[in-house]
Amino acid sequence: NAGNRISRKIVLLSSNSTHVKKDTIAPAPIEEQLGDRKILVYPNPTKGALAVEITGGSDKDDIHIVLFSAQGIQLKNLKVTNGTTPIDMHLYPPGWFILRVLAGDKVTELKIIKQ
Repeated sequence: NAGNRISRKIVLLSSNSTHVKKDTIAPAPIEEQLGDRKILVYPNPTKGALAVEITGGSDKDDIHIVLFSAQGIQLKNLKVTNGTTPIDMHLYPPGWFILRVLAGDKVTELKIIKQ
């Protein structure tokens, strides 16, 4: 019934997960230059919490962060200052999003993936 098989060997694996390689390396942040400003977005991909860190540039410019869905629907519009701004993405379904950063007359867009 077994074709050319002459023996059967059953290997039982222990429930100890030490033999499983775990990915412990965090994804590198997205780094973007926007004029005199440096923008870091991490972690990407994210499971819910996203941080946008903006450093440098002039304090007189208004800085806005706008989050769009893949369909182009605006989900968030935040006025921020230099520093780190958290964005809670727990309410949104997995997929990709566009994060637009506007500082004065300069604009950049970043692709964000939510797992």
